[in-house]
Amino acid sequence: MGAMGVDIVRISRVREITERRGERFLGRYFSKGEIDYSLRKHDPYPHLAARFAAKEAAYKAFSAAGIGDLPLSSFEVIVRPSGVPTLRVARSASRQVSSANVSLSLSHDGDYTVAVVALFGDITRSKD
Repeated sequence: MGAMGVDIVRISRVREITERRGERFLGRYFSKGEIDYSLRKHDPYPHLAARFAAKEAAYKAFSAAGIGDLPLSSFEVIVRPSGVPTLRVARSASRQVSSANVSLSLSHDGDYTVAVVALFGDITRSKD
């Protein structure tokens, strides 16, 4: 069985929240790696927005699979050396799920970014 989640985020909204709440916002929703990656970019906000959308899409995908109590901090977007973004699921969360394969797609255009997360395989809650 599979599951999918999608989310769209307005980049200017992430910019406004970050400017207003700063490190409090960043630290609550993003890993150190995600923050460092985004802040190295000329314009970090499309990258932060894409990561936020990915976390929301992952939450929706896992919820569709019957596992909806994972915090957004359970998900981290990492970039492989090839430049391909990948979703890492925190160990504490991945222990709750039996062998699901996770696929992530990110895109941004203008003031919007979108993320799609697809889960494949056995997505049932583990029994430990």
